[in-house]
Parts: sequence; structure tokens; C-alpha cells
Amino acid sequence: MICLFLTIPVFAQQGKREHIEAVKVAFITQKLNLTSDEASKFWPVYREYQKELEGLLRQKREAAKAQKENPDKVLDNQFNFDERIIELRKKYRKEFGEVVSSQKVMQFFQAEREFREQLIRELKERKEKG
Repeated sequence: MICLFLTIPVFAQQGKREHIEAVKVAFITQKLNLTSDEASKFWPVYREYQKELEGLLRQKREAAKAQKENPDKVLDNQFNFDERIIELRKKYRKEFGEVVSSQKVMQFFQAEREFREQLIRELKERKEKG
């Protein structure tokens, strides 16, 4: 198990986000074993992907808040945004495939999921410890 954060001192809220993103970049770079050339092409595409994904996730949260009194509408919105997120991932699968191998694209999506799961586990452990 990779310990991402437990040994890291507490940062200011904005610093935490930046630090987590830096750790994520290092984690993904290691998992994909990116060469310097691949990394120089991959990370600009990743930043665009991340920007679009964060925008969709923000919209999804806002829609859920706006419709919280109507569960049917909340579910419809969630399904709609989930479909849009899948379409975004399909779009970027192709774009990532233009700069790294298909194998590394597959590894990227796996590494992204692993990182998120590890982050959630470590944050939960921190919360439980007080």
C-alpha cells in the first residue's frame, strides 16, 4: 500500500489541493512509467481533461443542490452528468492515445481510480485518528 499523505504536515486549504495534485501527478507518472517526451505531451492533455472533468463535477453538485427538494429531478440530473462524464472520458481516451500508447491510456484510468481510492482511505484514517 502506498502511503500518500499520512506523513505530510497539514497545509493551508489551497496548499492541500495543490499538494494533492502534485502527489497525484507523481503517482500517475510512476504508474505509467512516462518518459520525459511522453510526459511533456501527456500532462497538457491531462490538464485539459481535469479542467473539463472538474467543471462537470461542479455542475453536477450545483444541480443536486438546486433540485434537492425533488428526488426524481436529482436522480435525472445525476444520470445525465454521469453520462456526460463517461463521454468526456471516451473523448480523452482518444486524445491521450495520440500522445501515449493504448496500454498507458488504460493504465492512466486505472491509476487515477487507484489514487482516488487511496486518497479516500487515507483521509478516512486521518479523520478516525482525530
